[in-house]
Amino acid sequence: MADDVLNYSQPGPFTSLDGTQLQLIEGMPNDPVGICAAVQQLVIQPGDAVALGVPEGRITEKNIRRVNELVTALTALEPVSLHHARTPEKRVIGTCRHFATLACAILRARGITARARCGFATYFQEGRGVDHWITEYWDGDQARWVRIDTEVLGRGNVDRPQDLAPGEFLSGGESP
Repeated sequence: MADDVLNYSQPGPFTSLDGTQLQLIEGMPNDPVGICAAVQQLVIQPGDAVALGVPEGRITEKNIRRVNELVTALTALEPVSLHHARTPEKRVIGTCRHFATLACAILRARGITARARCGFATYFQEGRGVDHWITEYWDGDQARWVRIDTEVLGRGNVDRPQDLAPGEFLSGGESP
């Protein structure tokens, strides 16, 4: 593979799990939607954390960039495999980027070609694109990238967060 071609099937600098962390994903679902749904139980938004009374000092977790560091912080809170749902105070504090990159890392570790995408969601505020991150995975049977909003699965923000319709999310390059 040429040096200038991205390989979305391999972990990258921000989506790598270290050797000891790979065992933490054992027991997780094998399908992309199941993996993304499981990730929802690992991350909590800063505003939700504050509302629950999570100590203010933990808010800096939202600044963690690399997934392996995110998993380290997560397992320091509760040292169990990632397929175990955590109570909100035992989740790492993060943003939509954390949901997307963590899902991407687990998908790649499971051999599923995936990428995290930054752009604009059009389903949060009518008539506006709100900056947001989602996960995409390659569906070989359909020969297309499937856009999935890991953060909002099952929350009613959009009709099909497991397969966003064209125009519901615009990557930076697609936005006007």
